[in-house]
Amino acid sequence: MDMRALKYLISVDETGSMTSAARENFVTQPAVSIQLKKLQEDLGTALFDVVGREIRFTPAGRKALEYARRISALEKEMEGEFSGIAGLASGEVSIGTIDAASIYILPAVYSSFRSMYPGIELRVEVSSTMPLIGRMLDGRLDLVVGTMSGEKRSGMTETEIFREKLVPIAPRGHPAAAKRGVNIGTFASYPFISFHRESVTRRMIEAALLRMGVTVEVEMEIDSQEAIKNLVSSGLGLSILPYETVRGEMERGDLARARVRGLRIERSIGLMIPEKRRLSAAARAFLGVMRDELGTGLPGIEERD
Repeated sequence: MDMRALKYLISVDETGSMTSAARENFVTQPAVSIQLKKLQEDLGTALFDVVGREIRFTPAGRKALEYARRISALEKEMEGEFSGIAGLASGEVSIGTIDAASIYILPAVYSSFRSMYPGIELRVEVSSTMPLIGRMLDGRLDLVVGTMSGEKRSGMTETEIFREKLVPIAPRGHPAAAKRGVNIGTFASYPFISFHRESVTRRMIEAALLRMGVTVEVEMEIDSQEAIKNLVSSGLGLSILPYETVRGEMERGDLARARVRGLRIERSIGLMIPEKRRLSAAARAFLGVMRDELGTGLPGIEERD
């Protein structure tokens, strides 16, 4: 079985087309088609159907993708291990992170890592926590820095590295930002702008509000904190965001802090690592830099060094 065929299969799933998969792998579209045709012949079954411009994977194709990703992860692990033997002069480490962590937690780690290991490619993917965890568990990311849910997640270990306040925000001059403040019921009566339903932070916020006896009417669901801030400042609703991401706007007067009596919410940002997959030497080096820069022991990591 040709490893190229497995890589092309993964690329077709991720990009949605033969042409895009070919572009991603720097080959021609016929080369991708030929390799995938041969792979299906070798396996003795159809892996996907082409309906118009859409590629639909069969159940056998989905199973083949699982194996392809596992094999790709093993190949990457072997390359990473040997790059470690070569003195970490080359290699790659792939990090998944939520946008908040990429803005004010990890930049110093990135900078130090690049300085210490200039030959190692640092690939950073910014998204919400749950999609990143999925990509880590199927081998496409080495580790994730995301929002901790407070519940044990299977297949990985979690270590808190940062804790922060979530604060309610409002447009400048909004009644909820008045000095006397508002009660939680009044706050919940205003239109609310929130993250998508799959967001760990959104579930955390809604659970905290529910404990106070209220629910909010979500008018807009958006993944981008920058977009949420802009919508709030435009007067389209209220929201609750990490303090560090809105501090600058509040200091400039672009946003106001809503004064909600009795509302206190915190979230933990954690380092997430797969349990059953050995980390590459490059990933372990990154963890060492993170440990030094953040001043934390990262329990459960030392034995991987």
